[in-house]
Amino acid sequence: MAVRGCLALIITVLVGGQSHANPLLDPGDILLRHDLELLNDSGVINVPLTAWPLSVGDIDESLRAIDDSTLSLSVAAAFARVKNQIATETNVNESRIAFDVSASVEPRFIRTFEATPRDEGEVGASFAWVGERISVRLAATGIANPFDGDDFRPDGSYVGVALGNWMLTAGWQDRWWGPSRDGSLILSSNARPTPGVMLQRNSSQPFRTKWLSWMGPWTLTTFMSELDDERAVANARLFGIRGTFRPPKTGLEIGFSRTAQWCGDGRPCSLGTFGDLLLGKDNRGVNIDPENEPGNQLAGVDIRWKLPGETPVALYMQWIGEDGRGGGEGIGSWLRQIGGEFWGEVGSIRHRTHVEVSDSTCRQGGFGFSDQVPGCAYHHSIYSTGYRYQSRAIAHAMDGDGLSYSIGSTLVQSAGQVWNVSLRHMEINRAGSTRPGHSVSATPAEITDFQVSHARRFDFGTIRVGISTNRKNGLASGDDSTDMGGFLQWSSH
Repeated sequence: MAVRGCLALIITVLVGGQSHANPLLDPGDILLRHDLELLNDSGVINVPLTAWPLSVGDIDESLRAIDDSTLSLSVAAAFARVKNQIATETNVNESRIAFDVSASVEPRFIRTFEATPRDEGEVGASFAWVGERISVRLAATGIANPFDGDDFRPDGSYVGVALGNWMLTAGWQDRWWGPSRDGSLILSSNARPTPGVMLQRNSSQPFRTKWLSWMGPWTLTTFMSELDDERAVANARLFGIRGTFRPPKTGLEIGFSRTAQWCGDGRPCSLGTFGDLLLGKDNRGVNIDPENEPGNQLAGVDIRWKLPGETPVALYMQWIGEDGRGGGEGIGSWLRQIGGEFWGEVGSIRHRTHVEVSDSTCRQGGFGFSDQVPGCAYHHSIYSTGYRYQSRAIAHAMDGDGLSYSIGSTLVQSAGQVWNVSLRHMEINRAGSTRPGHSVSATPAEITDFQVSHARRFDFGTIRVGISTNRKNGLASGDDSTDMGGFLQWSSH
């Protein structure tokens, strides 16, 4: 369904009941993520946090039950910041207008969870309104020297309708799936958001039945969007679905994700085709004829485990499988990621530090510990533009056949000023894949990337500034270059 048609459908839906149209929290806000994870890990709240955007209503519901007088100073400060932000987002029948301006030198093209500018110059404005059942956010951004040729973007716009405990939205929404900080192996905010529709659970309240109550709080989100850029298969669709749950008193958050490219000009687009896709009938020559192959799929699991008691450490992993092994059904090649984070206080500064390793080279075997399969990840023989949008990887920003080592820390001062420091070393396109379209480098390369950013709130808005250095060694050409970069951004909100 075309995006314009979906928007019209949502606006005209009539919904009964008294549910509020809770707005959504976009990925990219590192201070908000720091505060929410601190509240979760301290046992103050118990909310799934690995499927962004997050429901404001879900967090608001959790905060209402908290007596902040029992909290430590640092946790109470995080609680107050989140509560103030949620209060602003949930003002019913009030509209808000915001403005953003940024200027960048050598914008970061291998993006992390942190929302840094994509282009050299950006000027944006947005209007947001929340009603009893409908929420609206309209955003427009003008771009100087756009990397993709689009000098006007509606990114961040959406219209939403509350359907009981569900929110149906249509628009251009960023997503981040998984516990990682430097890159998700299945869906990240590295590429620009694709236009589409999304259905998401508002409140993560547990099942009441004894058979499923063990899952604890759970969320479910699914979307269908359009890949409307220039592609080998024009007008292809991107489907995704993710379920996340937090079993009580375990410290675990477990997520299952699945995405698929399908449909498009010259490809089957029927409901039956979509059913074949859901059932996994898409391995050509095995369980379906080549001309009827539904699409290109990724699926997998991620787990985050906060160690027991007051130990300030969490471990996480993400295993994502490419669809199909040669000559057989099912997932045959795996992309892998492991990471750990620890947190604490140094004087008046609170930190959350992480170490993360990601491998986007397909590996065979039941758990991906066997042979490498170069040129497999984020590629497909039919959808040959690959798992990319506007020439940027939809999943991990280093694209396929990469290996990334990273360490970073978010530092929060007592007054809420935030610093973010990250250092990454990446081996890019290690196999030198001849398949077209690698979004970072067409030949093998090594990149070392370092960035420091700082955000500070004033009465007139928030100022964010960052400086970075990027060293690239072209292994095939022998070229070695170092680029300095940075950005300055002002937001009225």
